[in-house]
Amino acid sequence: MTRLQGKKIGTLVFIGVLLALLVGLFLFIHHRMRYAVTNAVFVETENLVYVSFTRVAGRILKTLKKEGERVSQGEELALLDQKPYQQALAAARAELLALKHQQEALKLEIKRLEEEIALKLDQTRRQLEEIEARRAAISARRAGLDAEIAQLRRDKARLAYLFRQDLVPKRKLEGVETSLARLEKERKALTFEEKALAKARAALKKNLALLFNQQKLVAEKKKELASLGAREKALQARVETASLELSYCRLTSPISGYVAKRFHVAGDVVGPGEPVYALVDPKSLYILVLLEETKLRGVQPGAPAKIKIDAFPKEKFEGRVEEILPATAAKFALVPRDVSAGEFTKVAQRVPIKIRITKGPVELLRVGLGGEVEIKRR
Repeated sequence: MTRLQGKKIGTLVFIGVLLALLVGLFLFIHHRMRYAVTNAVFVETENLVYVSFTRVAGRILKTLKKEGERVSQGEELALLDQKPYQQALAAARAELLALKHQQEALKLEIKRLEEEIALKLDQTRRQLEEIEARRAAISARRAGLDAEIAQLRRDKARLAYLFRQDLVPKRKLEGVETSLARLEKERKALTFEEKALAKARAALKKNLALLFNQQKLVAEKKKELASLGAREKALQARVETASLELSYCRLTSPISGYVAKRFHVAGDVVGPGEPVYALVDPKSLYILVLLEETKLRGVQPGAPAKIKIDAFPKEKFEGRVEEILPATAAKFALVPRDVSAGEFTKVAQRVPIKIRITKGPVELLRVGLGGEVEIKRR
C-alpha cells in the first residue's frame, strides 16, 4: 500500500466517523425534541395502607408476615392476646344467661299469681253475691215476721182482754202466745244470721282488697320484667360488642399486595389504631416524574411514556401521563427558598407529573425505586 493510498483510507475513515457522529448527534437532538427525558423518576403509590388493630389494645402474640412478603385480601397478618377479650365475652354471656333465667322465673311467678288471683277473685265475688242474696232474703223474711209479730201481739192483747172477761177460752190465747214466741225466736235467729253474714261479708271485702293489692304487686312485677327486658337488650349489645372486639384481635389484610413496612413484632404492646403494618397495593402504583420546567413543552395528559427502572434494567414498562400537578416540587419543600433578601440564583424548577403504568411486570416494582422516563411530546 502506497503512502497516498494510506492517506486516502485515513481520510475516508475520518469522514465516516465524522458522519456517524453527525448522524448520532442529529438523532439525539431529534429524539430530545420528540421526547422529554429525565431520570428524576420514582415509583410511588396512591394508597399506602396502614393496618392496625381496631378498637382493641394489648400485647401482640405473633406477627405472620415479614417485610416484602406478598399478602392476599383477608389473610391473617398478626394476632393480639385474646384472653382479656375472651374473659369479657364469657362474663357477658354468663350474665345474660343468668338474666334470662331470672326472666323465666319471674314470668312463671307472674303467671301463677295471675291465675291464683283470678280464681280467688271469682270465688270471693261469688261468695259475696251469695251473701248479698241471703241478706236480701233475710231482710224480706224479717219484714214479714215483723208484720206477723205485730199482728200476733195485737191479737194477744185483744184475746187477753177477752179471756179476762171470760169471752174466749184460754186455749185460744195460749195458741196465739205460742205462735208469737215461735215467730220472735225465728226473728232472733235471723238477726244472728244477719250479723254472721255481715262479718263474713266484711271478711270477703277485706280479702277482695288484698286481692286488688296483689294485682298491684303483679303490675309491679310486670314492670320489673320490662326493666329486665331493657337490661337484656343492653347485655345483648354488650355480648355483641365483646364478640366484635374478640374478632378484632385477629389482624387481616384489607387488600392484596405486599408488606412495605412492619412496625411491631411479637411481644410489643399496641393501642387501638396504632399501625402494625404498612401495605402496598400494586394496582395503586404509579410513576412520579419531577420534570424540569424547560422540558414541559408538548407534555400533556394522555401522552405515552417509556419507563426504565434501575433495579430491573432488562424489563420494559410503558405508561401514560395521567396528571400534571399545578405546583412545582419546591413550593412544598420543607425549607422553601427565601428570596426576600434579594439573593437569587436561577434554578430550573421541577414540575411533578403522574404517569399511570399500562404495561410491564408491575408486581416487581417497589415504592421508592428510581429510573428514567421518556415522555413523547405532542
